Amino acid sequence: MGHTHLSRRDILKRIHILSTGTALLPLYGQKPDTSRPGVIKGSITDAATGQPTSAKLRVVDTATGQAYMPANAIKTMPQKSGPGVRHYFYARGNYEIAVPPGRFRIEAVRGICHDEAVEFSEVGSGITHVHDFRIPLLKDMHGSGWYSGNTHTHYHLEIDEDPDDRLRMVPPAEDLDVSIISYLIRNDAPYITNRYPVGELPQFSRGGTFMDMGEEARNNRGFGDFGYGHVLFVGIRRAIEPVSTGLLSKDGKAPDFPTLSMLCEEAKKAGGTTIWCHNGSGMEYPVAVAYGVLDAFNLGDGLNADYQSYYRILNCGFKLPASSGTDWWIYDHNRVFAKIDGAFTYAKWLAAIRAGRTFISNGPLLELEVNGKGPGDTVTDPGRLHITARALSRLPFDKIEIVQNGEVVAEQHSIGGRESKLEADLAVERGGWIAARIASNAKTHANFGVFAHTSPVYLRLAGTPYRLAHAAGAVVDDLENSMRFLRKVYKFASDADKATAIGRFQEARNRYAALIAQA
Repeated sequence: MGHTHLSRRDILKRIHILSTGTALLPLYGQKPDTSRPGVIKGSITDAATGQPTSAKLRVVDTATGQAYMPANAIKTMPQKSGPGVRHYFYARGNYEIAVPPGRFRIEAVRGICHDEAVEFSEVGSGITHVHDFRIPLLKDMHGSGWYSGNTHTHYHLEIDEDPDDRLRMVPPAEDLDVSIISYLIRNDAPYITNRYPVGELPQFSRGGTFMDMGEEARNNRGFGDFGYGHVLFVGIRRAIEPVSTGLLSKDGKAPDFPTLSMLCEEAKKAGGTTIWCHNGSGMEYPVAVAYGVLDAFNLGDGLNADYQSYYRILNCGFKLPASSGTDWWIYDHNRVFAKIDGAFTYAKWLAAIRAGRTFISNGPLLELEVNGKGPGDTVTDPGRLHITARALSRLPFDKIEIVQNGEVVAEQHSIGGRESKLEADLAVERGGWIAARIASNAKTHANFGVFAHTSPVYLRLAGTPYRLAHAAGAVVDDLENSMRFLRKVYKFASDADKATAIGRFQEARNRYAALIAQA
């Protein structure tokens, strides 16, 4: 009667297929429905334990490069943007996100001891796609006694969610064993983390992360220029006052007194651990070292890691552990690993930092042995050193370097940018120190250079010096410049306070000058 009856084969030939199981065009060439979003969702588990876990995720349209976030998600790096910066959202146990039809790459990341997990999804309009993630373990650091922590974090008011939610979600997703928040004052700036009391925070110590509220004592000579510097006090039970002096005080008019080394003394009397910030920025870190009131030295917290000031202090003959953190938010993977014996406790972890059993990293997991001893140990009268260093990393790196007294003495390139092992024998004729570090041109998701560095193994050979005269001389020069600045610029409530501050710098200067003769 004029009707054409199509066979089943003819009907199937008219259906255009985009990918397996997905119809792109219905019968007779009608356009696909793209008016409704699709949904990607799934569970997040730890592949090693099979248990639900926290992670951060990134969902990207592979055609446009556009990243998508769930509504009201807790995100990485608020207010941070620029070339190379990649934003993630945090999830615990499961995730769900609505996206327009298209092809998407979904990446799940957890700290730096796990490998990334990646899935691809072809999303159709109004269709739910399930992608469950089992995040594989890259290396079991706990099995060998290493526990990680971020020593330096605070949040400004510019966050979109309840800070309680962020504290509960983010540190476990970053796979941190310890996360330390820092109370601070910068005039009347609204640091939302100042709402928490100084001391341990059991209400947030969950998901495998121990939380503590410490302090960042600070002094600047200008808002963009460090004065005395910034120093962290952790493991304390009360604030060490004043928290900020001079330009950074609440009204910006307080004296530049007491000095930070004086506050370090008070923090240590209160049972605290003291950690200098920002690669040794500021005038007073050599004073704190000379007075013996500095426990560790943060590298790369808020800045790219820079070792110049750290090496100078080590070359003066002082034992000073390496540490790290992120400063603003937990925006990157910066952390310090500390090695403890037996079951984890916060007290053991802080003691391991003070003892120098540490390495720092924002990606590579780095090991060092010198004649069978590790970071923080001392090798005496070795004659020759047998050095072994290993690195394994999810983020790419170029090579391991062995540094002796600030100079590279051995190196080994990575295999595929992912792992490396170095073995070297080295003759030594004088004391000093040995450390391992990572060299890399790669960037993290926050667009910072990939780094890792161990604390030193110290060398002490009878009858030989272990200090370098030029390092002590450079510190003497710096301290003399600092004293001229104090006399000319800084404000003091009395001549006695001014004399005390300058006197501490003068005494430190004299101690470094005495080291020149020993070198």
